[in-house]
Amino acid sequence: MSNKRRLWQIFGPVLCAFILLLVVFLLPWERTFSKESLYEAAASQTTTVFKGSKMKQEAYDDGYVPFYGSSELSRMDPLHPSVLAEKYHRSYRPFLLGGPGSQSLAQYLGMQGTAKQLKDKKAVVIISPQWFTKKGQDPNAFTMYYSPLQACNFLLSAKNNKTDRYAAERFLEMPEVKGEIKSGMRSVAKGEKLTSTQKFILENRRRMLNNEDKFFSTFQLRNRVEKIHKKTKLLPNTYSVAALDKVADQQAAEHTNSNDFGIDNNFFRLRLPKKTLKRLKGSQRNFDYTKSVEYSDFQLMLEQFAKQHTNVLFIIPAINEKWSDYTGLSQPMYQRSVSKIKYQLTSQGFDNITDLSRQGNRKYFMEDTIHLGWRGWVAVDRAVKPFMKKANKPYNYSMHNYFYSKKWQIKPYASPTGVTDQNKTNKKDKFKSKVVRQAVNGLGIKGSVLVINNGKTLLDYATDNTTDTSYLINSVQKSMTAAMVMREIQDGKLSMDDRLAKFYPTVPGAKKVKIKDLLKMTSGLSLEPGKKLGTKHFVSDEDNIKHDIKKTVFDSDMVGKWNYSSLNYVYLCGIISQLENKSYEQLFKSTFVKPLKLKHTAFLWSSPGKLVASGLVPGHDFKHGRYTTVKYRSSVREAHNELGAGSVVMSNHDLAKVLQYILAGSLLTKESRKILYKAGPPSYYNGGLYNKARYKTANGAGQGYFTFMRSTKDARDMIIIQNNHSDGKKFIPTKVKIDKIMSKLISMK
Repeated sequence: MSNKRRLWQIFGPVLCAFILLLVVFLLPWERTFSKESLYEAAASQTTTVFKGSKMKQEAYDDGYVPFYGSSELSRMDPLHPSVLAEKYHRSYRPFLLGGPGSQSLAQYLGMQGTAKQLKDKKAVVIISPQWFTKKGQDPNAFTMYYSPLQACNFLLSAKNNKTDRYAAERFLEMPEVKGEIKSGMRSVAKGEKLTSTQKFILENRRRMLNNEDKFFSTFQLRNRVEKIHKKTKLLPNTYSVAALDKVADQQAAEHTNSNDFGIDNNFFRLRLPKKTLKRLKGSQRNFDYTKSVEYSDFQLMLEQFAKQHTNVLFIIPAINEKWSDYTGLSQPMYQRSVSKIKYQLTSQGFDNITDLSRQGNRKYFMEDTIHLGWRGWVAVDRAVKPFMKKANKPYNYSMHNYFYSKKWQIKPYASPTGVTDQNKTNKKDKFKSKVVRQAVNGLGIKGSVLVINNGKTLLDYATDNTTDTSYLINSVQKSMTAAMVMREIQDGKLSMDDRLAKFYPTVPGAKKVKIKDLLKMTSGLSLEPGKKLGTKHFVSDEDNIKHDIKKTVFDSDMVGKWNYSSLNYVYLCGIISQLENKSYEQLFKSTFVKPLKLKHTAFLWSSPGKLVASGLVPGHDFKHGRYTTVKYRSSVREAHNELGAGSVVMSNHDLAKVLQYILAGSLLTKESRKILYKAGPPSYYNGGLYNKARYKTANGAGQGYFTFMRSTKDARDMIIIQNNHSDGKKFIPTKVKIDKIMSKLISMK
């Protein structure tokens, strides 16, 4: 027997098998998956499913919704999104994507094969600010999630734009990217087209990988179906947040007793070796999540969503405060990183945000250090449930390449230069500016005027004062107090149907008055005739409320009927102070002044230095045929008495920034705003605003100041006029005239 024949007998069958296998994987072939396989894959969180395309494509076509995240998705207790969706037969099923270390870059790559299936659909992203370390994506973790299939998809559809060039540069930094894929990434990073040879190799590689995906994607699935079914039995048959909270408490208590994991979020009870605890103490003191390449990697995900017109709900979890106390991780720094993330989202139109970052001190909210706990999952569901229930529509976003820049990566939260072009005025804008200015000048206002049209500043001027002058905004402040109350409701700490008696049981009629009645001023509560809010000499907010309770009267016939009284909002101030164990002033500053960096905002009783810095001017009342300066002491006393209904001074710019934050920013979700501003005749009042068909209004008058605010619900058209020379007889006629100007402004689009 010749040597050739002998070699053929030995290696021939192997070679034939290899050639056959190669042909099989190069030939296109189809496969569909059973509903059982898709259900199993949706909760499996295996890297095989994460890296593939086919199962995800079929699942999204079948109504599954991607939940992008990391290790928190693995904590499958009875309150987990997958369990709740199964128990209550939701119209959607979560498809869990991610695990430990699945940061933005890995997630972006994994999204490449499903753009068509997610077009005009919904998605949920749980963002972990702890991804935002200086270097961003961990290369070792990226290796776990790296998909050559998705890399081929990326390369074969790449264009010479900032997004694709940046993505290619980042992929080249990952050691797992090799061979022909690495060569292709180099070309894209340089802005070069792939050669015909590169395309040929990549297309054939993709065909093989697609066939492998179809063949192997059901292998090694982590079967959690039985576990999910078992967990559903621990849930109440009828859905309610209160019932779920009870389950959360029970589960947390059992978990604590059986595993000795920290009750009340107490990190120190975690079972860790003493050496590890010693090493961790103070180890995160110098961590800074505000400067990271991750912000630009995160932008890749946002670009992909924008490309798909996907409607996305973003959830930002907390960090266990016990953990941060022990390791030295700065909570203020963490909040700055959250603000930066939220700015990056909202400035581009991603405004479905549920911010849970301040809940790290709540009982059972976090399971251990960084993972959402039992109550945390309930809070997530309170955002997910209405988001999924609401009818979908295609979303168009305004994307900005600025967020790929080194400047944004290392810069603390700040408005990017050039993102909005508000300084250019065309002929149409000049015409509108002229028309509106003539109308405003006809009001005879001595003060400051700000007009915003279609998101651009149309008018910004002042007579007698300056554009940065601060005025006492009086009742316009109610809109801010209402937003603070709504955030408590949004965070699950309060309900619209909670009774006033829960917080102030001695108020007449408190058992019949609900939070929503106070917000709408339909509570039936008022002060005794001839009585005023607050004490004659201010002692404390608590003393004022005690005084108000004694002077409060309740008319049961007026419940559900509108009757304007600041008393309603004074009680709301006391309620949120009780919930947060902080003064109203502290809550206002942490909600608006600090995150928005307001420079011309202060409480009327602030130190003289702060008031001077704010630019406050004295108020003048029209009496006896002339304007007279209102006494400061009496104004301060009245401001204390009004508290959340008229105690803050603001400039036009600060007021506009706050209103944009409330009406169209990240403070509240769309669902929360819908609830807060739902109103009917005769007044259409709710949430501190009169909610008209085309726009919202708020007016403030008192202590020698007038403030008039008009805004569309998206805050893209706005009029703010303030003055410190107020004639009470002109207040109502001026309101009517400004309404007409606002209608004209909107019609001139």
